[in-house]
Amino acid sequence: MPVWVNAKTMWQWLLLLSCLVCSPVSAGEFSTQLKNGGLEAREGWYILNLDADYFLSPAAKQAIQSSIPLYWNLKIELKKERYLQDKTVLSVTYRYRIRYHALLNSYSVKNETTNLIKKYATLAAALDSLSRLRELQIVAVSALDKNKHYYAAIKLELDKESLPPPLRPVAYLSSEWDLSSDWTLWPLDQ
Repeated sequence: MPVWVNAKTMWQWLLLLSCLVCSPVSAGEFSTQLKNGGLEAREGWYILNLDADYFLSPAAKQAIQSSIPLYWNLKIELKKERYLQDKTVLSVTYRYRIRYHALLNSYSVKNETTNLIKKYATLAAALDSLSRLRELQIVAVSALDKNKHYYAAIKLELDKESLPPPLRPVAYLSSEWDLSSDWTLWPLDQ
């Protein structure tokens, strides 16, 4: 590989990093928000359906346009209510990747758990697909005690550790990369 290719790539990274560090942003302007959803018992399983909104920062959009994939972890903790402290009885993570393919001028969303990949023409269409998570089997109904009360704690989290190493410090220091949702609690209907 010619030396000028490495130098050109280095300058592109430095330009991207300088854009990310120098852009002023107010905290909380960009995030992921869980809108609605819930767990329902069906065919012997508790099934999760979830809607979310993604408000990506210019830095995150620029990273995607530069073919840097963004990974989102859907974290689900099933908790049993107890007198003093609730107990986590199950912890599940579903992982999703959104990526831009420059040669094809298209975006893809990959479910890293099932390896299912869907292609989209625009970033908005890819985010819209990622915002509707459907039919996720969480736990068998028979695995839970019918006499106890359970609830699910759910969070969508941007995986900053999956970013390229030069971008990670910026992601941890800049509010433009605070794109994770808060924990949302949903009761488990039995």
